[in-house]
Amino acid sequence: MSKGLQSLLIVLVSIVLPTFVLLGISLASGGALSAGVALIIGAVFGLGYGLEAGLLRAYELSTSRGWVELIVDLTWSLPSTVFGFVVGNLTYAWFGSLSKKHSEGQGWIVFMPRPGSSFGRDVLQTLGTVNLGGAGNHEKIHLLQARIFGPLYLPFVGLSYVITFTLQVLWTITLGGLLALLGVRQKAYLRPPAHSAVGGFFGWIYYATPIELWAYGTEARHA
Repeated sequence: MSKGLQSLLIVLVSIVLPTFVLLGISLASGGALSAGVALIIGAVFGLGYGLEAGLLRAYELSTSRGWVELIVDLTWSLPSTVFGFVVGNLTYAWFGSLSKKHSEGQGWIVFMPRPGSSFGRDVLQTLGTVNLGGAGNHEKIHLLQARIFGPLYLPFVGLSYVITFTLQVLWTITLGGLLALLGVRQKAYLRPPAHSAVGGFFGWIYYATPIELWAYGTEARHA
């Protein structure tokens, strides 16, 4: 299959599948989401995502894996894909530029950091199918997680952060704070391991979430 045809198919599939998914939601919800709104949202998102992914040829459609990734991202994992496309593009464009080299055939859209930007170089991030910094040590795991958990992924991540934030605060203002006052601990708050991409108070909140424990665990197994 030619690269030009792959790009065209990515655009067409990106328009059609999300539109059908949203129309299905409209039907299942009894019109809570009107069919007209579903069509507009599906078409606008699909065209934007399709053009970006298509021009970068992010999905290798000469393989079954590429088709599966594209179909999953635009159906089961659609909420994460939409979130990543909107928030990722709005955020990562400030720190980097789209990279065809790191996106083509890889099943995601990659921004590579500009010179002088630590975000995307020292700290990589993946939102849905949009990434800053490339594959790194475990960024592809977050992509896999979104595809596995589908519509449950974003709520699960949000709830995880709420729980770890609450635990961190409670520990810091109770036992952790007391131990720090007594000189038993250097810091009142819980700290992540040295290999965590984020340190300090918020580092443990980030590192202790299930998605990060899973992702960092894959690094340990391949070390």
